Amino acid sequence: MKHYFTALFVLVSVQIFAQDPFLTITSQDSIDDQPRLKSSLGVNMKLNGYLDLFGGLNDNETFNVGLINVFGTDDDKSLNADLYQTQIRWSTFIVTKNGKKIKAVVESDFWGGDGKFRLRKAYVETEHWQIGQMWNNFGDEDIWPDIMELEGPPSGVWLRSPHVKYMNTFGNPNWIYEASLEAPLDTNFIYAEYQPLLEEADQFMPDITFAVKYKRDWGHLRLSSILRSIRYKIDDDLDKFLGYGVSFSGNYQPKLNNLQFQLVGGKGISAYLTTVSGGGFDGYPVGVNDVKATPAFGGWISYSYYITKKLHPNVVFGATRFQLDNSERLLIHEALEDATVFVEGDFIHKHYYGIFNVMYDAYERMTIGLELDYGIKTIEVDGSVNDINRSIDKSRDAMRISFGFMYNF
Repeated sequence: MKHYFTALFVLVSVQIFAQDPFLTITSQDSIDDQPRLKSSLGVNMKLNGYLDLFGGLNDNETFNVGLINVFGTDDDKSLNADLYQTQIRWSTFIVTKNGKKIKAVVESDFWGGDGKFRLRKAYVETEHWQIGQMWNNFGDEDIWPDIMELEGPPSGVWLRSPHVKYMNTFGNPNWIYEASLEAPLDTNFIYAEYQPLLEEADQFMPDITFAVKYKRDWGHLRLSSILRSIRYKIDDDLDKFLGYGVSFSGNYQPKLNNLQFQLVGGKGISAYLTTVSGGGFDGYPVGVNDVKATPAFGGWISYSYYITKKLHPNVVFGATRFQLDNSERLLIHEALEDATVFVEGDFIHKHYYGIFNVMYDAYERMTIGLELDYGIKTIEVDGSVNDINRSIDKSRDAMRISFGFMYNF
């Protein structure tokens, strides 16, 4: 047994790498000057603190503009803090005898509700394939604004879904294309502000994506697309409609400063937008047992400026809009309004989002930050009840101070 542990100690060594987690194990044998095996256990610890100054997002863990209750009146201040966004990540890199690399990652956090453990990522990746749960290919995993709050701009696309993705180049390493089959997203048609009497149905077709990225030393540009088949029930009849969209994103980082952006548009893609994901806004009824995909558009831009190598203020702006034209049987939720029925009503939903923060890299791997979050949500409804025109125009804003620290080890 003693000789076994001696051999095991010779096989692996624990090292601290500049970019790797502190606990990183590598094999002493190598292939093509790379360790044959490298395995790491890392933690991204994050304190999430937030002081709500006013608006309809009191006690919400993230600054989700889409959750602002435009019909509410509660403006009480509240202070909260937690570490539920702390992430634990186990990753392994293997180099095969022919020099091919295999990467495997499992990552979790405590954001499953009241501190419950939640799976974020679990995938295996080779030179051309990625299989498992990772960032959905319709989004851009290489961009994220430098912010404290975790929701991000309302039009951001940062879903993680089980998928099979193929990656390759066009014979030029600067041009990369990616195609994937994604697990379909459920469209619950629950509607916080209105309810067109649609019902959820089981999906059976994967979402199909295709993306092209142009990558250089200064950053990258990426164009992605998605095609969806969305099934639903209305009056107990089963049917489907198509959803489709495009996203254009990128970053420019010649030195420390960093400019990032993302534009997204399409129909039937609301489930992919951060702020209204899961809200059931993908489609709406326009006739007898007929459903139309909801048009949705949005974008965001962020800029990080390094005053010194440690001190960097950041600013983010974002907006989202989607609308229903001539929706049949449009109902305002009775808990929020007077349950008025809008026959052939028009509905417009808009979000505006702005952030300014200052971050300081106090130590290697540690960042502390203070941030001001501001958002506005607006809904507009125009329609008729018994040939009498009715309308609703509601808007409400929210302001929050976010603070905390992040430490990677």
